[in-house]
Formats: sequence, structure tokens, C-alpha cells
Amino acid sequence: MVTGGINKAVQEHARTSLDWKHQVKADKAYTLYGAVNDFLYQQNLPTVVIGFDDRLKKAGEYYFEGDNISLKHHFDMRTDLTKVETVIAVLHNAVHAYQDIHKPKGQWYHTKIFRDEMNQWGVATDKNGDALSIDPVVFVETLTKIGADEIRSEIVDYEAVEADVTVTSTTEPIHLNVITPKTPSKGKQKKWSCACNPPVNVRCAVNLEAYCTKCMTDFEKQDQ
Repeated sequence: MVTGGINKAVQEHARTSLDWKHQVKADKAYTLYGAVNDFLYQQNLPTVVIGFDDRLKKAGEYYFEGDNISLKHHFDMRTDLTKVETVIAVLHNAVHAYQDIHKPKGQWYHTKIFRDEMNQWGVATDKNGDALSIDPVVFVETLTKIGADEIRSEIVDYEAVEADVTVTSTTEPIHLNVITPKTPSKGKQKKWSCACNPPVNVRCAVNLEAYCTKCMTDFEKQDQ
């Protein structure tokens, strides 16, 4: 593991400060990051500082080249993330941490290399790094590798915040490519299906514009 004395001290302080309001979340996030480092990156990630900021419009943010007090390898997350969203946020920022120390500056951020890396762990992202969907089979394998099997039952309830798409129920890999979410509807989530046999079903609170990369047909809204 690439280590950092200050970061390690901040991390230890955060995990043991029982009177800090974010202590439990911090301890879990550091545990997840440690497992990702051990079992997905063979201890090739730096020692990070994890903070919490609910002003973020996204799930998290990584600070390349140091934060506003010069700490390197620091990322923040929102405190209202579900368990699945927390895993995705930690994976997302772990990829950035890997980029930070192993890739030249031109390959940082949400490049194709980043998106391919996230796909490897079962999370499809767009060019802004926003999560679009998860592949249940690959993502469950990732959860198993990092010792987070206990949340696998929550995958079917996962909703990508940026794309507003939810897998409802299937035992097969999801082949979903979201082109762009259209104007949100005011009603509840609608059911959309592709032409596969059996079809892949998703639920979405927007007028979904997406196609299945397996049968190559658009998802059509169903009458429930």
C-alpha cells in the first residue's frame, strides 16, 4: 500500500472519534476502501482521507492535486447514500485514487479508462462519471470479493440517481444503455421492457430513452 503519515493519522482519528457525528459512516467507508484496496487493487492504492459533504450535487468528489488544506488523496461523500450507493462511491473514488498515483495527469478524471475500470466492477458510467446502471452478476462478484455480500439483496432496489433507472427483478445480467434521461414525469415509476425473451424490465420515473445492448431494441413503456 502507498502510505501517507498525515492521512493515516487523520483516518485513525476519524475512526476512533466516537463523539463525531460521522464516525460510524467513516469507519464503514474506510473498511470498504481497505477491502477494495486489498482484494481489487492488491494494495496499490494510496492511504486516503474520507470526508462527508452534503452540499455535493453528486455522490462524491475526489480532490486531485490536494484539497484546500493541501491534503492529497482526499475524497468526500454525501451522508445520505444507501449501502449500494456507498459501495459505488467508494469504488468510483478508489479508481480516482489509483489514477492519481499510477496515471499521468492526462488520464485522470472520467476518461474511457475510468469507465472501463468501473465496468470491470459492474457499474456503467457516463462521460461525467455518473452511474447509469449496474450489472447485477458482475457487481455481486465485486461485492463478494470485498466482503460486502450482505447488501446484495438491495441491488434490485438500486436507482441510479443521475439516470433515474431502477432494475426491478431479474437473475440475468442487465444489458441497458441509457442514452439520456428525458424530462421527469410527475407520476410514479413506470415499467419499461425490451424485446428479449424473457424481457429485461426496468422501472423509471422519467420518460426513458434507452436501448438493450443484447436485443438492440428500445425499452418500451408497459401498461403495468
